[in-house]
Amino acid sequence: MRPLPLLILAALCAVMVAAADKKKPGPEVLVVSDVMLDPPALARPTKEKPIPYIILGGGERTLGDAIAGEKMPSREDVTRELVAALESQGFRLTKFGGPVPALAIVFTYGSANLSTFDLDDTDPATGETTTSTIAFNHREIMALVGADKASRRLLMSSDADRINEAAREDRLYVLVAALDVEALAKRKEKKLVWRTRISIESRRQSLPDALRVMFKTAAPWFGAATELPVFIDDADRRKAEVQIGTPVVVPDQPAPKSLPPTAPKK
Repeated sequence: MRPLPLLILAALCAVMVAAADKKKPGPEVLVVSDVMLDPPALARPTKEKPIPYIILGGGERTLGDAIAGEKMPSREDVTRELVAALESQGFRLTKFGGPVPALAIVFTYGSANLSTFDLDDTDPATGETTTSTIAFNHREIMALVGADKASRRLLMSSDADRINEAAREDRLYVLVAALDVEALAKRKEKKLVWRTRISIESRRQSLPDALRVMFKTAAPWFGAATELPVFIDDADRRKAEVQIGTPVVVPDQPAPKSLPPTAPKK
């Protein structure tokens, strides 16, 4: 057998190296964010005025039925990635002797899925059986994917279908919330300043592997509000320009019909 020419061999090596370097596609991240501060602009740091904060606490919480064998990150890993994402936007973790914190950050993370129960009802007169599906955590899941926001707006059918599909999927999530430290310290009041829900489809994904991408994707929305649920994939992440104090604004999407997300059968 004759040896391959050097030029062909070099080309083959280059193709193999390129294939090895090709990264696995990142998950599509769904971001839903709210701001309760008035005016909302005060919730975002600027280059001239960063916002100091402390981490009040965080932990794992399953929304719905737990899935056996699903890997979860440690609280320390979540905290580390969260601090890095907040830092990128101008939120500064303060320590003893440092600036007085304005915010107390809390977080939860875990798996999220609809917890359902099928109820069979047989008509004694006809013998016909109908099945109704009852969802025990329907409101939580719909809030996670932003269906509450979408239901108040005009949507194209494709957008409504996308949100409905996200609500039916098993998902992995992180919820980050910011509380007013002054209200907490002086009045023992848990006054919410902003809240960001971050989630991905759990199929072929794990939260420990996706955690960094999820936080980096959602970081521009910390302290900012999404008008609608925002789906962000690799192409969007490559185009995104993260600027402190200038989150991306999702334009309104006019449509001739109102198609809010549907609820499961009762």
